[in-house]
This record gives sequence, C-alpha cells and structure tokens, in this order.
Amino acid sequence: MAGVSDAGTDGVAEGAADDAEEAPSGVAEHETADLARLADVVSRLGTEIEAHHARAAARERVIDRLHAEVERLRAGEQGILLRPVITDLQNLRADLLRQVRTLPAELSGERVAQLLESFALTTELALERCGTEPFRPETGDKFSPREHRAVKVVAASSAGEDGTIAEVVADGYRDLANDRVATAAKVHVRRWEPSADQVGGAEEAGKANENELEGSMDV
Repeated sequence: MAGVSDAGTDGVAEGAADDAEEAPSGVAEHETADLARLADVVSRLGTEIEAHHARAAARERVIDRLHAEVERLRAGEQGILLRPVITDLQNLRADLLRQVRTLPAELSGERVAQLLESFALTTELALERCGTEPFRPETGDKFSPREHRAVKVVAASSAGEDGTIAEVVADGYRDLANDRVATAAKVHVRRWEPSADQVGGAEEAGKANENELEGSMDV
C-alpha cells in the first residue's frame, strides 16, 4: 500500500510540474498574439494617416490650381471690360497730339472752345460705352440731395429762390443700367435769409391782419 501511495504521489507531482511548465508558455503565446494584433492596428493607423496626408496635399494642389485659374480669368475679364476704354483713350490722345501739331499760330478763343468741346464729347462717348452718362442740371432747378451736391451756399434775392441752384460747377453722372445717380452734380445753392426790416414788416403786416380780423368779428 505504501508503494502504491508513493507511486501515485510521484505521478501527481510530475503532472503538476508539467502543467507548471506549460502555463508560462501559453501566457507568452497569448501576449505575443496581442502584440501582433496591436502592431497590425498601429500599422493600419499609420497607413490611414499617410493616406489622409496625401489626400490633403492633393486638395491643396487643387485649391492652388483653381485659385490661379480664377485670378487668370479675372485678369482676362478686366482686360475685356477695359479694352473699349483703353481704345477710346488712345484715340483721344492721338487726336490731342494731332491738334497740337496742326494748331495755327493765331487761334481764336472760339476755336479753342470748339476743340475742347470735341474732346469732351469723345470722352462722353467713352463713358457711355462704360455704362454711364453725364447729366447737367439747369440753373434755377430745385436742389435735390439725391442728384446734387452743394459745394457752396449763396444768398438768394427773394424767398422764391430759396433752395434753388444758382450755378452748376460740375456735371453729374448716371448709371445707365439702373438709372441711378452714380456721381452727384456739384452746384451752388441759393438760401433765403430775410433781413431784419423784412422780418419787422412781416410782423407788422401780420398784426394788421389780426386787427382787421378782430374788427370784422366785432361788427
């Protein structure tokens, strides 16, 4: 019995020893698998980050290219819009130089005025091609803040002239697209300020009218 017990005890001890040797090996394999999975996740993350950076760089290149195209188109549109104006200015310059070379030694004031008016008309046509036309108010017109800009106030000779235009200093300009004033005309405006005698006379006339009214009521 004692021999059997010793043999059984030795077998159990050997089995326990084998289990003890196999346990660290199993844990190590499990940890190795975890590390492998972690390394795979990190690798995928690195790949995704690189792809994200590549896409961002591609977007930046597209944005830069589009910006360059917009600037090029904008410059082209400006050139197209300004081409008629440039042509008109070139023609005006040529006319001025030609007139200077052909001016007679003696030139009357009337002839000078005609030349200047012709140059002004050429400029006016150029402005119309750009969508704007000049307008000139008449002396005596009522002042309008929407269309006129008062650069000077002058005395009016009567109450009826108050708030009217005394002189036109510069033409205004109107936008042909919407028929609105783009640049107000510069004008001198009359202002009526009655004198002390006129104020006193008006007060006396008012009192006289009041007395007449009271007298008629008494009757």
